[in-house]
Amino acid sequence: MIQPPDRSYDARVVSIPPRILIADDESQLLRVLVRVLEQQGYTVISAPDGKAAVEALRGAPEAIDVVVIDAAIDPEGAGPVLEWVAEEQPQIGVIVTSGDQLSDPLRSRVLANDGIFLLKPFLPKALVQAVEGLVTEPGQWGDE
Repeated sequence: MIQPPDRSYDARVVSIPPRILIADDESQLLRVLVRVLEQQGYTVISAPDGKAAVEALRGAPEAIDVVVIDAAIDPEGAGPVLEWVAEEQPQIGVIVTSGDQLSDPLRSRVLANDGIFLLKPFLPKALVQAVEGLVTEPGQWGDE
């Protein structure tokens, strides 16, 4: 007779580290942001423009937890990416970065997505804190 597994011990379920999509058309900045988040243990996907960001989201929307995107990314800015997230995967956290203040329409989209705005230049710590604020329960994926 097959016995059911012993469940009398406390098992800790460890989930996969959150996946972050970073989209920025400034290649040096993109590399730095990727490195900063990878050093924190995140799985990071990068996109050099808004079109590639949407393609990455469509390819694995259930696996991406946070999108970090430059407001003025080519070809059409962050708007189309934010619209896609709001319509298709509203649970994805959003961080919009820019060297300027956001326009009213873009600010409204960020707020509608419960997103975060980071004014460039920002410290790596600010990005890490923003991402941590959007992922579920800090420490749940092994950083306790």
